Amino acid sequence: MLRRVGSATPLILLLLIATYGTLLRFEVFVDRYGALERPLWARVLTHELAPAMKPLRPSPYRWYHVDQPYLGGDPINYLKFAREMKSFYQAHVREPVFLALTRVFLWLLSDQDAAVSFASATGSILTIFAAYLLGTVMLSRAAGIAMAAIVAVEYDLISWSVDGWRDDVFMATVTFSAWALVRCRRDLSIKNAAVAGITTAIACLTRITALSFVLPAFAWLLVEGSSDTRRRRSTAAAIAFAVCALIVGPYLVSCAITTGDPFYAIDYHTGYYRYGEGLPSDKPMSALSYVSSKVQRRPVAALDTAITGLFAQPFTTKWTGLDGWVPGIGRMLAWLSIAGLARWMFVPEGRMMLVILFGSLVPYALTWNVAGGGEWRFTMHAYPLYLAASISGVAVSARAVGMLWKRQWRSTDPISKRLVARWVTAIIAIVGVSAAYKALPWFVVREGIAARTDVSVETGGRDGTFFGAGWSGPYADGPTFRVSRAEQAVVRIPLTERRPYQIVLRLDPVAPDRQRRAVVLLNHQLLATLILTWNPDRVGSYPLVLPPDKVRVGMNELTIVPDTLVPATSAGERYANQDPDDHLGVRLWYVRVMAPS
Repeated sequence: MLRRVGSATPLILLLLIATYGTLLRFEVFVDRYGALERPLWARVLTHELAPAMKPLRPSPYRWYHVDQPYLGGDPINYLKFAREMKSFYQAHVREPVFLALTRVFLWLLSDQDAAVSFASATGSILTIFAAYLLGTVMLSRAAGIAMAAIVAVEYDLISWSVDGWRDDVFMATVTFSAWALVRCRRDLSIKNAAVAGITTAIACLTRITALSFVLPAFAWLLVEGSSDTRRRRSTAAAIAFAVCALIVGPYLVSCAITTGDPFYAIDYHTGYYRYGEGLPSDKPMSALSYVSSKVQRRPVAALDTAITGLFAQPFTTKWTGLDGWVPGIGRMLAWLSIAGLARWMFVPEGRMMLVILFGSLVPYALTWNVAGGGEWRFTMHAYPLYLAASISGVAVSARAVGMLWKRQWRSTDPISKRLVARWVTAIIAIVGVSAAYKALPWFVVREGIAARTDVSVETGGRDGTFFGAGWSGPYADGPTFRVSRAEQAVVRIPLTERRPYQIVLRLDPVAPDRQRRAVVLLNHQLLATLILTWNPDRVGSYPLVLPPDKVRVGMNELTIVPDTLVPATSAGERYANQDPDDHLGVRLWYVRVMAPS
């Protein structure tokens, strides 16, 4: 009897966690959109059960009320499309899974618009179960429970869950797909391959862009492994691909017959991104052509955007939604995730996870900085995968501590040379890639100047190649600024020709009542004397012309020399966090190099 209870404990815990996470999500729904009066089950859920969660969640969590639900975005269109849906495989600009799910809830809720919230919340709730399965297949049931608990209580996931976007459902399908693919990689059975085909097909029919990770994952399943499993791997990959194709194919064929484009659901949206970039958007353009044109137009900028979109932006925007429960835990999980991602390079299941993770981010890599392409929800699906890496990071950290502890008592035990080589290689790779990533903005700016477009040298996390000694680190005060704290502060700019350049300095004195002028030097030669102005509502703007006889091809130094420096303690509350011994001059927002007229 005790053995049965023990084996059922993970399932019982998972159901309790999922119930708690479900009620947290519908508490948000009630606060944001109000309770439902019909049907009975929805009335009980929104009037009785969900409001009871208020005492059972952190007090910092607050939800805003929405007077006009679902307006101003895709959710209202999902409702329209779901009501108009004629068949599952209809040719449409939106893939069928989320529309069908919304249609089911329209039926269950007597055609109320809240159906779209219930559809997105369903995806968020299913992710709790998917996270458990993924954690279990990667490590253990305890890891699965930990992942499910994090997904259930994470603030951002809860907050987005009831707003009626399909991203929550996509997150669930990606997480289920990751579980199925890793499971298939471990056990190359026909059943596991078929399950992988089904889960990936559902992901594709939620967002057809899922092909960016599905096809590489199938290919990885085929090629990665020992020679004695080649035949079984080939069979498993073929079955998974065939099942996925059989399920997804009718939608692509339907789009091809009706619109002439099997990837209509992808290609249609290039108009939105072209409009956001100020490019002609009246004629159709395929996603491949759109991406190719971006790369051909500005290859270095495209590379920088892609690297940021793959490795930095999706990762750094996560990790804040757990601090209401345990302050600082998000930062700890982020570092553990980095350790886990590094560990994944050296284990077969981890390499499959890396293929899935970065493959799934490819569609957003070149559009995250266009219009609303950087919204948190677009990379929501990567969060459970990052959390799986965090749990892996816990495991590898515990193992490292255990090895060190044992060596205290058994100092003659050798550390595996192979293990050391692996981690040294990983550390060198991470340091090298990080250094290159920090340096890349220099070449992006240089490319833009060479193309004779407006380019800004901006302060921020990757501005180290432009700002050297004499400046504070970047800090946010509305816009991001650097503050000069030496008599001379240098901004480095890459210029590509000896010609006149028109630039604009955006800066302010830190003490307007005591600082009246600033001298500007170009390559150690006098350029101009600025009469500093002050407007509390607007950063000062100072246009200058760089004469060709003072310009050099390559790195140019723009030196700013304020007429006086003031102690940080007398520069006002804005600079209260500066070292009291610092003396400050000007705060600089950016330097803009204008396109020639």
